[in-house]
Amino acid sequence: MNGAMMTRNPAPNTTTGVLACLGAATTWGANGVASKYLMNMGLSPFVLSQGRLTIASALTALWLALSRPDALRIERRHLPHFAFLGVVGMAGVNVCYFEAISKIATAAAILIEYIAPVLIAVYARLFMAQRMGPMRWIALFLALMGCYFVVGGYNINLFNMNSTGLMWGLGAAFTYSFYIIYSEYLLRVYGPWTILLYALIFGALSWNIVLGPATLPKMGWDATSWTLIFLCSSLGTIVPFGLFAWGVELLRSTRATIVATFEPISAGLIAFVFLGERLELLQIAGGVAVIISVILVQMEKELDELSPAVLKQQTSARAMVVRESK
Repeated sequence: MNGAMMTRNPAPNTTTGVLACLGAATTWGANGVASKYLMNMGLSPFVLSQGRLTIASALTALWLALSRPDALRIERRHLPHFAFLGVVGMAGVNVCYFEAISKIATAAAILIEYIAPVLIAVYARLFMAQRMGPMRWIALFLALMGCYFVVGGYNINLFNMNSTGLMWGLGAAFTYSFYIIYSEYLLRVYGPWTILLYALIFGALSWNIVLGPATLPKMGWDATSWTLIFLCSSLGTIVPFGLFAWGVELLRSTRATIVATFEPISAGLIAFVFLGERLELLQIAGGVAVIISVILVQMEKELDELSPAVLKQQTSARAMVVRESK
């Protein structure tokens, strides 16, 4: 019975996971462009992180309270895990990434952050029993090389880069990796939106304790800035983090992060369309490599038996059997 549940209709679940991660990558790319504009206009990366998480946590809590109140419930013993995820993962990756792109080129920050798939793949293989067949290694390699060319890594001199920005970029890679891996553990018990809500709440609390809530009303300076701050908090935070958690639930962390390397492609296309930035031939070739890596992930149809979605199915099936036997 369990075996049938694990293998039933795996392709649509894989497709759903890939589409969720692509949606997350696209909205993250748009958020990066908007955030860079706000910081270029003088908004502090720390205050932007505080405002983004505070607004996003309030919107998410309101939405879940109205639409799915069950998602608000967690066990008290799990609160420290959510606090750890929110403070180190959610708050950490926000400020590290924003600080990085405020000090070095956005392309360089993205390039450094996307060593995360390698960190996750190694950790997942050693400690989380994730299978890494030849197709997945090829997909990972193509994704990383594609990112390198999409962001113009061949034009970036890492050795002459602002050392502080470089360190913030490495911090973004490690906190991003931590957030994804720790989320996968929590996804075995809770749904993606529950995890996102409490990660946002604890991330927002940490920044409001450090900076104080008095900074929030002063974030924006006109209608345009407040509109962009709201969009960064909603479409740039709630949507991508929620979709990505859903993708991790179905695909597990390694495959999900490979698909998420589509982010620099989306950022490049947005910059091309709205900012008039040119795309070089090597950047286009890199984009093709990332797309091929996504296709390879999609071709790998089987569901991992240790994915959170499958584990929750097994738990539900066992609970049903116990209820029926009574």
